[in-house]
Amino acid sequence: MEPKLSKETIVQAAFELLKETPELEKLSMRKVAKKLGVQAPAIYWHIENKQALLQRMAEEIENHFISPIPKDNWKETIYAYMENYYELYQQYPCAIEIEIQTIPSYSSRLKNLDAILGILNEAGFSIELSYMTITSLQHLLFGMLMDSNEEKKLYNKVMAGDDYLKTQIILMKQSVQEHELDNISKSIQYRQKEKQKDFFMKTLRVFLNGLDSLI
Repeated sequence: MEPKLSKETIVQAAFELLKETPELEKLSMRKVAKKLGVQAPAIYWHIENKQALLQRMAEEIENHFISPIPKDNWKETIYAYMENYYELYQQYPCAIEIEIQTIPSYSSRLKNLDAILGILNEAGFSIELSYMTITSLQHLLFGMLMDSNEEKKLYNKVMAGDDYLKTQIILMKQSVQEHELDNISKSIQYRQKEKQKDFFMKTLRVFLNGLDSLI
């Protein structure tokens, strides 16, 4: 007897697959069906195709976003919003890729975007500047998380014994030493000791402080 299917169980199975293999391009409706122990056509009664599945997954992620309590000023409130989004995207495999490949047609995402735009607008930002700001913040967050994920993949390859990548690391270190690239050397040392979230939050602070001159 086939298990009872629903949109929720299908989405959950998809996330479980991504935890096992965090590569969104390898996720398929057929694999989700196999994970659930059903024939592939069965899940199409609930979710039309992979794009529809991704939309549902994006909505599931957003539904778990916790809106922060308003702070004393707009910068601290936006800071709290971005910190909560950072934490949210860390909870789900391939969250950034899912977000990028979907359209924010679900109410939870739209309401959160509208709230952030409203905070900026009330602080004196024009709609144009508010949109530019929220888009830049999104690019900052997405870019850092995606870069970190790709860096982890390279690191795992090195640890797995990829001799070519090991050689490239050695060449990089040698070049920095031979050419006395002190600024890069100091930057590498800083990056090695700084935690990813701390680095993001500090960068976010620099970005937000720079907006004061625009309003």
